[in-house]
Formats: sequence, structure tokens, C-alpha cells
Amino acid sequence: MTAIAVNTDDVRLDAARLAAALIRFAQVAAHPLKTSTPPGSLRVGTEAYVFMPSSRWVPRDQLETFLVSLPSPALLAPTTIRGTIALTLLHELSGERRRGFEHELDNCATALEEIGPQLGLSATSRILVEFDEEEHAAVREWTQQFLVQVGWSIASLDREGGADACMLLRRSDAQSFPGRSDMVGRARA
Repeated sequence: MTAIAVNTDDVRLDAARLAAALIRFAQVAAHPLKTSTPPGSLRVGTEAYVFMPSSRWVPRDQLETFLVSLPSPALLAPTTIRGTIALTLLHELSGERRRGFEHELDNCATALEEIGPQLGLSATSRILVEFDEEEHAAVREWTQQFLVQVGWSIASLDREGGADACMLLRRSDAQSFPGRSDMVGRARA
């Protein structure tokens, strides 16, 4: 398995912010929960997330803090119910399931390593993720800590700025983001 990079609190928080943005991106394709919410309770899918199988509710504004607090790398799989996320932690797995998760982590890291030279990227190149008027650049750390099950690829940027490439996203309803004309050199990661 690829070694996990040294994680300062800031780097881990940046990776958690990216994971939270990817969760928000993916949840748009899911169906809203059709149950009534008791007065004073948070609404799952708009105000809170549920992480299965524990059924733990996490308020939307505490999502990043929750992710940072996880004790090991996490696989986060948005379900077909908006706001419901299947959570698998690496340290809870053993045998074939653990090897499978480690393989997924390796695949993500390897994809970045392989696409880098094709796009002229180095280990210090910044990969930008723009979604919902947010910008994130912790893609490498994200691939080592928080695997959110969304489709993604890396493309070069055809503009000036603080990043060398960008992350393209695709969710289960086949919607992609971004669909801008200033990107060239699309490559599958």
C-alpha cells in the first residue's frame, strides 16, 4: 500500500473539506428522504448526514470536523437516499476486505502518479477542484484519507492561476462538473 503522507492538521482538514464537497456533489443525484422530521430535528439530506451502519447523524456544518476525527482512512459511499452515506473505516477491516480497501487507496494514488507525467505535473503540482463556488486543492491527501465514491479524472488547465491541473467530477446521474471550455488534455484517472 502507498504510504500515507505526513498529515498536519491543516492538510487533513483540507482533505476533509474536499471529501465534504464531493459528498455534497454526489448527494444531488440521490432521492430525498420521504419521511417527516420531528419538530426541532435536523432534516437528513439538507441539514444533516447519516453515516451507516452506525446511524450517526452529523449536522452539515460539522461534516468536516467529523471526517477529520475519523481514526483511519475512510471509504464514503453516498447512497440513493440523499444525506445517507455508507462509511467503511480501514482500521475496522481485515483479510480480503482490508486488502480490497488498501488496493482502492493504492489505485487512486497510482492514478495520480501515472497521469502526472502526461500532464506535466510534479509531486508538488496543485490540482484544483472547483465545485459549488468552492475551490479545493488537497487531491493527493484526499486519495490517502477519504475515498468518496464519485467518478473523477484529472485534466490540465488552460488558464493562469495557482493550480497546474483540475479534477473533473462525475456522479451517478451522469452529470459532470465542471463542464468548462478552458480545460484541455482530459485523461481518465
